[in-house]
Amino acid sequence: MKKFIAILAVLAVTGFSAMAFAADVTVGGSYEIRSRDFNGLNMSKDVPVADSGNARDTQTRIRIDVNAKAGDVKGKLQLEHDFGVGASDWGAFENYSVSSSTTSAQDRREGLGFREAWVMFPLPGIPVTVKAGHQLLQLGNGWFFRSQHYGSDAWVVFNDTGPNHLGFVNVKISEGNLYTAAGVPAANNTATNIAAADDADAYVIVDTFKLNDNNKIGADLTFLTDRRSALAFPGTSTELQNLGLNYNGKLGPLALKAELDLQSGKMKNVAGTDVKFKGNSIVLEGSFAMDPLTINVWLGRGTGNKAGSNDFDQFVALADIDPHYTFLYEYKIVTAAGSKNSNFSNTTAIGLGAMFNLSKSLSVGGNFWFLQATEKTNVASNVNANFTDGADSDKIGSEIDVILNWKLYDNLTWNWVAGYFAPGDVYKGTYTPTGQEAGTEATTGIQGILSYKF
Repeated sequence: MKKFIAILAVLAVTGFSAMAFAADVTVGGSYEIRSRDFNGLNMSKDVPVADSGNARDTQTRIRIDVNAKAGDVKGKLQLEHDFGVGASDWGAFENYSVSSSTTSAQDRREGLGFREAWVMFPLPGIPVTVKAGHQLLQLGNGWFFRSQHYGSDAWVVFNDTGPNHLGFVNVKISEGNLYTAAGVPAANNTATNIAAADDADAYVIVDTFKLNDNNKIGADLTFLTDRRSALAFPGTSTELQNLGLNYNGKLGPLALKAELDLQSGKMKNVAGTDVKFKGNSIVLEGSFAMDPLTINVWLGRGTGNKAGSNDFDQFVALADIDPHYTFLYEYKIVTAAGSKNSNFSNTTAIGLGAMFNLSKSLSVGGNFWFLQATEKTNVASNVNANFTDGADSDKIGSEIDVILNWKLYDNLTWNWVAGYFAPGDVYKGTYTPTGQEAGTEATTGIQGILSYKF
């Protein structure tokens, strides 16, 4: 850790000293210590610990920000060593080594990278601004595309005229999607085919209009080309279009966010037949503040694949790895969509929560979530390879999250969240080796993050 901090210091000093003659430079960052304890992530009953999904860790994350401004040109570098990457696990030796044919000491130590690295400037004589490089992005309220954790490589070109913002975005969704799924014809895995284009790119038109100081509406249209169909469906190519409509504002004492996403396009599978996208999602978020109490409510629904349909009816969400609404479901558990971090794909949710300010530095609260699968399914085998699926159901379960936010000092916070997820029949199956019941045990978790910002 000492060597790592020294490297950060050298990089930061070198970066801003070289620019200081021509630019205003500020340096800051954060240091976070996260401790977590999860139990029953696989919702197993009477099965070995190895299959139960228990996980405990304490990890650190370091971020160093360098912000520069020279005239109309702005730039940002954020260097990050993220939670659980490299040797940031608590207690990992700095000279950690392993004797494995698949894991090396070098793999274990590396985890340093840029979360942000971009430059922004207006084009001379033209009312257009360009922002290029690795940056944090999301469309609308983030229920279709959100890249706020590691960021994405992108070009953003925009014009602000009065209350209207019009922009064009070219973003690299993913890189290097080699097509190696089981059951794929060998022809799709030849050296020639792998050497061909293997990434996913999106082109987006964005427009937002400020109605007044408290209300804003927006629309975005995304054209995504996934050349290996790694994002949704085994095939030779995917063309996905997503139309997003959103609102952010206040209606009296009610703060409201709304987003509607409609998807179209097609996938060409290995048999040469087209499969059409027909997914959609709608999410409403409301907040009513009556100091010291704030009431929060959520309504979300995303489509799932319909039984017997030849189309891809499930809403496709491109989400980062952070929590989006629940602490356990969607963040740490395989959802009714068959994967983690899938927003409201094949999920219908009602959430009700409250936060109470006990003092200026301490607030407590909680959220309750009622969760159903939009289309009946069973994901026991997605949760654990040793589980076999049970009968399809729309009963996902329910979750209670308890939250405590503690501001110790102006730049030091210690925030906690604890969750309890009671699974429904969507997760019910059989533990194959023994024939015991699986997917019926509750999942619990607790997480605390001590964060120091400088």
